[in-house]
Amino acid sequence: MKTAIITVGKEVLTGKTINTNLATISRRLNEIGIDVNRSIVIDDIKEEYYSILDFCDSDLIIFTGGLGPTVDDITRETVIDYFKVETYLDKNILKDIKDYFGRIKVKMEDTNDKQAYFPKNSIIINNELGTAPGVIFKADNKTIVLFPGPPHEMIPMLEELIKYLKKELDIKLYSKGFKLVGIGESTIEKALTGFYDKHPLVNVAPYASIGEIKYVFTSSNKEKLEETMNDFYSKFSEFIYGDLDDTLEGIIVQKLIDEKMVISTAESCTAGQLAHMITKVSGSSEIFKEGFITYSYEAKSKYLNVLQDSLIKYGAVSNEVANEMAIGLAKETLADIAISITGIAGPTGDTPDKPIGLTYFGLTHNGVTKTFKKIFNGNREMVRTRATIYALNLIRKELFK
Repeated sequence: MKTAIITVGKEVLTGKTINTNLATISRRLNEIGIDVNRSIVIDDIKEEYYSILDFCDSDLIIFTGGLGPTVDDITRETVIDYFKVETYLDKNILKDIKDYFGRIKVKMEDTNDKQAYFPKNSIIINNELGTAPGVIFKADNKTIVLFPGPPHEMIPMLEELIKYLKKELDIKLYSKGFKLVGIGESTIEKALTGFYDKHPLVNVAPYASIGEIKYVFTSSNKEKLEETMNDFYSKFSEFIYGDLDDTLEGIIVQKLIDEKMVISTAESCTAGQLAHMITKVSGSSEIFKEGFITYSYEAKSKYLNVLQDSLIKYGAVSNEVANEMAIGLAKETLADIAISITGIAGPTGDTPDKPIGLTYFGLTHNGVTKTFKKIFNGNREMVRTRATIYALNLIRKELFK
């Protein structure tokens, strides 16, 4: 099935908004065996729509953007006009839009009415997070899909399209995957030499993000899927922390609950990100004891009993201080696991001996303290994120060893 994704909006054309919708839609379609053969970004000008649609020979055409109530939101009207399909006013959708404005206590403008007009015999996809519903309809032997532009509105609707396509095309695919941490995509791919040729009936797709990576396996043959995943697992089991529905912090919290253990954190360069990651998990109140953000020398000494001599001699970013932070944290909070982070996130603060990204970790468990040293690349936020994920992985490995 030839597929085109047409993104609408000057803000995308000018680079003010990153086109994350393209990546999200392409990825999900690929997971059910549909490849995107064309992608284009257009301005919200009627002639631009017509020009693209005139030469577009795709069987599935997906528009994102231009479904709002303003005068420059013209996707719905223009596409319907191009394909010359009849429309109708959906009173239920109009009521939903009015109810939405009632909930947020904002006056609804008359222009919002146009968001309730749809092609006859179309499938409407409700928008729970905004006023612009999505729509699927057929015209000229093509399947046309209209999605709103905001990603947080589009993504839930995309899943409805996936369900529709699976049913419409009679797609029977099995899809599972792994999430990995502590290993990079290039290292994995190098170790997978010959792997893809060995498993030709299974589509294997890697998706990397800062600090971790997921591999998605898709096939119409359930047995071959399991065989491929078992082969993959045998190669990378020490780095696999869960399946596609798991999160690193989620499995940590659950393990701590199961083991009836509590954890405390002491952070410098990450400024509470580790505590945030843990405590955003439901049920974390059972296992999270205390969290400290100790940026200054004074705070490290006051709350964690780090020796002034150590701070002066070795500096705050050092193996010795990370060690004392973890030991002091464990003693002060009586936590089963105490973990400390101290580093240089940048863009300033580095020295010839201590580059930006240098980070030390201390982890105390059962009276034993271990320290770790890493140098992370990237800007300030990337260093902080990588350090946080690295710390989570240290906790995971300690809990599941």
